[in-house]
Amino acid sequence: MIDRDNIIQPNDQVVDIAHWPVHEEYEVYPEGARVKTLRVCPDNTPYDFCIPGHRYLFKEAIKSAKDPSKPRHPDQYWCEVIAFQIGRLMQLQAPPVFVSVNSATGEPGSLCEWFIGYSPGIEERSTPGGEYMQKMITGYDRDKGRQHNLTSIITFSRAMTISKQLTHSWKEYWGLCLCFDALIGNTDRHQENWKVIWNGNEGTARLSPFFDNGTSLGHELFPKKFNQCVRDNNMLLAYINRGRHQMKWHKDDEGRLPLIEGVSRYCRKYPEVVPLLIDRLQWEDDALLKILSELTTFHIQSPLTAERAAFIHKLTCYRKRLLLEALEMIGNEAY
Repeated sequence: MIDRDNIIQPNDQVVDIAHWPVHEEYEVYPEGARVKTLRVCPDNTPYDFCIPGHRYLFKEAIKSAKDPSKPRHPDQYWCEVIAFQIGRLMQLQAPPVFVSVNSATGEPGSLCEWFIGYSPGIEERSTPGGEYMQKMITGYDRDKGRQHNLTSIITFSRAMTISKQLTHSWKEYWGLCLCFDALIGNTDRHQENWKVIWNGNEGTARLSPFFDNGTSLGHELFPKKFNQCVRDNNMLLAYINRGRHQMKWHKDDEGRLPLIEGVSRYCRKYPEVVPLLIDRLQWEDDALLKILSELTTFHIQSPLTAERAAFIHKLTCYRKRLLLEALEMIGNEAY
């Protein structure tokens, strides 16, 4: 993957995908709740931060894949953009996401850089986690994902390492994944939202960058509710405590893992990842404030309002503090 750490999207360069060709393999991308199309960046792109000839997933802001006539939180696409920026603060492998629009329809949305295909000489294919869950768990239902669980994921990841196929540390990967999802409040890391990327040239594999992070950051709260959370810390904490990962610890457990408790439980099992997670949460609160302030200056339908930006900042920084307190406690217990 090429270095994309320093890319910046200026506020006067909203990406217009109206004339970007649809990728030959997909017209409407089949996964997820919102209407998506896989597009190809033209060779003559005016956007320096986009890669000519590369694939990008355009996720429409308003249209629901289940009912295109029904608006669903039209400003939710900002959460995808902001989550990428938070992932960058954590120094994570996360596909760049840009503010975009289809000028032919007036539809705004997020534009996510496809995380394979950077090097034409390398044959790569990605396989959704759901395929492995189905092989491991009899009767696994990929529509509902009720048996999606971390224990099976760990067993699979360990087997990949033992067979010398996985090229990186699965303990660090899943620790960072759980921590990132807890930080942004992502409740949608289901079995299709993590993948194995196979290198056909070498027969090796890596786990995918953290993608599809839009079901997060209090996207479902309307202004009256999130403004109450900004004013009332008890209400904010209650909201945070209701958050759940989209996976259980074990397939037979009754409920899904609470977001922060899930990180703690994982780190008690693998305390060696605690220093890494603490290190990745050392970014300054003002850094996120600066990012959010810049995003409010984009002129586009369903903009990021200053009020929602303030809520996202307080919510995320509060979660960061709770995560650091939990991790430091575990670190003290371990050492």
